[in-house]
Amino acid sequence: MTDTTPAAERRRVFAVIDGNSLMHRAFHAVPPTMNAPDGRPTNAVFGFLNMFLKMVDEFDPDGVVVAFDKGRPAVRMEMLPQYKAQRPPMDDGLRQQFPMIKQLLQSIQVPIVEAEGWEGDDILGTLARAGEAAGCDMLLITGDRDMYQLVTDHINVVSTRKGLSDIAIMTPESVDDLYHGITPELVPDFYGLKGDSSDNIPGVPGIGPKKASALIAQYGSLDEVIAHADEVKGKMGENLRAHIDDALLSREVARIRTDAPVSVDFASTSFPAYDAVQVSSGLGELGITAMQGRFLALLGEGAAADLPQPASFDLPEPAVRAIAESGEGVADALVALFAAIEAGEWVSVALDDDAAAGSLFGTTWTLWAATSQGLLAFEEIHQDDFATAPLPAEVAANLGVDSDAGLVRGVLLCLFANASVVSPDVKALIHAVSPVDSAHRAFLDPLMVDPARVFDVVVAAYLLDSIRSDFDDAYLAETYLHVGLPAVRGEKGAPADAPARGARAAVLAQRLLEPLAAALERDGDVDVFTRIEMPLVPVLADMERSGMLVDPDRLAGLSAELGGQIDALASRIRELAGDETFNISSPMQLSHILFDVMGLPTKGLKKTKTGYYSTNARVLEEFARDHEFVRLVLEYREKTKIKSTYLDALGQLRRTDGRVHTTYNQTITATGRLSSSNPNLQNIPTRSELGRTVKTAFSAGEGSVLLAVDYSQIELRLLAHLSADEHLVAAFNEGEDFHAETAARVFGVAVDEVTPDLRSRAKAVNFGIVYGQQAYGLSQTLDIPMGEAREMIDRYFEAYPGVRAYLDRTVEDAKACGYAVTMFGRRRPIPELQMKNPVQRGFGERTAMNHPMQGSAADIIKLAMIRVARRLREEGFAARMVLQVHDELDFECPISEVEALTALVREEMENVVELRVPLIAEASTGVTWADAK
Repeated sequence: MTDTTPAAERRRVFAVIDGNSLMHRAFHAVPPTMNAPDGRPTNAVFGFLNMFLKMVDEFDPDGVVVAFDKGRPAVRMEMLPQYKAQRPPMDDGLRQQFPMIKQLLQSIQVPIVEAEGWEGDDILGTLARAGEAAGCDMLLITGDRDMYQLVTDHINVVSTRKGLSDIAIMTPESVDDLYHGITPELVPDFYGLKGDSSDNIPGVPGIGPKKASALIAQYGSLDEVIAHADEVKGKMGENLRAHIDDALLSREVARIRTDAPVSVDFASTSFPAYDAVQVSSGLGELGITAMQGRFLALLGEGAAADLPQPASFDLPEPAVRAIAESGEGVADALVALFAAIEAGEWVSVALDDDAAAGSLFGTTWTLWAATSQGLLAFEEIHQDDFATAPLPAEVAANLGVDSDAGLVRGVLLCLFANASVVSPDVKALIHAVSPVDSAHRAFLDPLMVDPARVFDVVVAAYLLDSIRSDFDDAYLAETYLHVGLPAVRGEKGAPADAPARGARAAVLAQRLLEPLAAALERDGDVDVFTRIEMPLVPVLADMERSGMLVDPDRLAGLSAELGGQIDALASRIRELAGDETFNISSPMQLSHILFDVMGLPTKGLKKTKTGYYSTNARVLEEFARDHEFVRLVLEYREKTKIKSTYLDALGQLRRTDGRVHTTYNQTITATGRLSSSNPNLQNIPTRSELGRTVKTAFSAGEGSVLLAVDYSQIELRLLAHLSADEHLVAAFNEGEDFHAETAARVFGVAVDEVTPDLRSRAKAVNFGIVYGQQAYGLSQTLDIPMGEAREMIDRYFEAYPGVRAYLDRTVEDAKACGYAVTMFGRRRPIPELQMKNPVQRGFGERTAMNHPMQGSAADIIKLAMIRVARRLREEGFAARMVLQVHDELDFECPISEVEALTALVREEMENVVELRVPLIAEASTGVTWADAK
C-alpha cells in the first residue's frame, strides 16, 4: 500500500494502535510457552510485535503511535457505573507483559500515549481528529467496532479480526455497507439501540443489530426513532418506549470522546526513528531476537553494520582439522580429544555428510567435535557401500577400535565408549557406526551405548515444549541462548566463507547443554528425560537397523490386483456420473459432480477457501448411506491410497538387506507417543481387509515367526488407576468382561442379559470417556440422537462417580497450571484452555482429560521397550524387536524361542509399573504380520 505520490504533495500516513486491543488478541493467539531470559512470559509481546510488523509492511506509515488505557474509565463510569463491570480480571500472564511492551516500544522510539482515567478508544479518537486536522491520513488499528464512528475520508479503521492476517479497512462506504445504512456518524445511535453486552451497555432490550439498523434507516437517527416511538409496533415498540433513557445513555457511553488530554507532534514524529543498537538491545532483553532482522530491515542496508555480534555465539574456526587420507592433523586432533575425555567433559558432536546421489568417488564425511580445547574436525572419504580407508595401526590402537572403522567411525566409537556425548541427533550418530541397512557392518551394538552418557538437545527441547513440532537450530539458539545464529554453507544469503552446518550444530549443542539441563530441572522433566527418553534412543536405533522383511513380489502382485479393481471402480463411478469426464481424486472436480451435476443437498456444508463445497471423508460418509456413487468414491479413495502409499512405495524403500527400515520419531507428538516415517508402518489400517492385505507382504523369514504382544485396554486401566473409582477398579480386578460390566451398570441389566449391541454401546462410551468425548461425538459414533447419547454419558458417570470427579479435577488442575501431566511427569502444555473461543477451549478440556491416560500409556510402552531390549541382549536371544505400533510390540522370533520370548515380553510389559488394576499383555504369532494379529 505504498503511496508513490511525491512526498511534497501527499498527506503523511499515521498509524495509531489500540495497544490494549492488540495485546489481548496476541495473548490469546500465541501459546503461552515463550519466556524472557528471566522467566517472564512473552507470548503477548511476541504476538503484538508480529502484528506490529505486519501492519508496517502492509501500510508503510510515516509515523506510529500506540495508545493504552490507564486507570478506571472514569468518564463512562460516571455516566454508567456498571460499565465493563462484568469483564473478568485480566490474566496475570497478560498483566505482566504490559510493562514489557511499553518498555520495548520506548526503546524503538514509538510514542506511547495514555492519560489517567481515559480509555485507549478516546485517545485514538482524539489523535484521529487531531491528525486529520494536521493534514494526515490516519489509520486506527483496533479490534473494536465502535471505533467505526470515527471513520472519514481521511480516517480509516483497520479492523483486526485474526491478528493482522485477516483485516478489513473501514471507509465511510464500507461502514455504511456493513450496517446497512448506518453511516459513521450514526454508529453511536446504532449502539444506543442495540447496546453492547461486552461493555455492559444496556441499549434497548429485544433490539439487536438488524432491528437497530432497520429502525435508524427508516427514521434517520436515534432521536427520530424516539420521536416516532409510538409508531413502532409490538413488543419492540413497548421496549423502546420503556427504555428511551437507556437508549440515550447508551448512545453517550458508546460515543468516542475526541477531547482527551493528549497530543502528538505529527510533523516531527516519524517511523522508524530507532537505531540498530536500540532495537537489538530492546529485543535482546526480552529474548525475542528472531524479529531483530525484520526491524533492522526497515532501517535499510547497512543498518546493522555497527552492531556487535553476540559474544555468546561466536563460531570458532576449527582448532585442528584431521584429514584421514593424508594423516594431516590427526595426531594433534586426537591429543585434544583425549584431553577433553580425560577431563570428563561433555563432548559435543555433529556429523556432516555431503553425500550426492550417484557420486563416483565417494563423499566427504566430517565429524565435528566441540570441546574446551576448541572445535575439532575429523574428515575422510567414504564410498557408497560405507567403505573407508583403514586406520593406521597406531591410530586404531589409540582409539581402541578396529582399523576398518576408519577415522570418523573410530572417533565416534571412542567417544561412545569413553566420553559423555551431547548432540542434536544422538540416534544419527549411532547409525553412523551401526548403519540402518543391516547388510552393512555394524561396528557397535546400539544397546552398548550408555544412556547416562548421552544428551540429545532436540529431545530435551521437545520435553520442555511438547506441542511444538520444529526444533531447528534457530529456535534453540533464540529460546535458550537468546542469540541469533551465523549463516552456514547452503543457506540463502550465506557468504562464500560460511562455516559448515555441522560445525555450527556442534558448537550450538555444546552451549545448549547447560541451559537445557537447567530448564529440565526447573520444569520437573529430568526423570522423563533420563529414565525414558535417553535410554530409548539406542533401543530405537537397534530396531531401525533390524527393520522388517518384506516380499517385493507379493507387493507387486497385490498392487497389480488392486490396480485392476481401481480401474473398474473408476469406470463405474464415471458411468454413474453420466459419463462426465473428471478427476475422481480432485476435490474441486468431485464437488462439481456431487453438488452441481448430481444435485446433492448442500445445506449445512461449508465451502473451502477456494470456493467449492468440501468433499472430505466426514461429508462423504454422510451421503454414502443413500448414494452408491459416494460409496464407490470412498472405496476408490481407500484403494488408491493403499496402492500408492504402501504397495507401490514399500518395495522402493527396501534396502540391500531386503528389509524396510522405518524411522521412529521421538519429538513429534504432544502425547509422548512415538511416530513412524519413511515408511509410516504405524498407520497401515488395522481394521480394514485392505490393511490386512498389505501386512501379508511382511514376514519373519525362514524358520521364524512374528510375535505381536499388545496391552489390553491400557488407557481404560489407567483411567481406573488414576481415578481410583471403586467400581471401575473392581471391574478390572475381578477379571470380568469390562465392557459387559459397564453395559450392565449403564443400562441397568444383569451382566448375563447384556446383548452384543448393548456391549458395543458401552464399549463406545468407555473409550469415548477416555478421550473426553461429549454427547455430540458419542451420538455420531453410535448414530443415535444427542439426547440418548447424553443420557448414556450421564448414566456412565452415575455408575462410576469417581471418574467424573477425577476428570473435573484434572481439567481444573490443567487450567491452573497451563498443562496436563502423566503419571511419570511428562507435561503437555494446553494453551487452548485459556482461549475465549469455546470450540478451542473445549478441545483444551478434552486434551486435559485424555493426556494423563494416553501420555502415561506412551511412557509405559517406552519403559517396556527399554526393559525388553535389555533382557533380549543380556539373555542371548536371537529374537529381535522390530516394530512398535502404539500399544503393541512386534518381534521377529525363531520358532524355538517363541515360548520363552512370549513369557519374557509379557512379564516385562505387565510389570513395568504397579497399578491399582492389572496390566494385561496379549500375545499372538503368525508367519506374516497379518497372521500375527
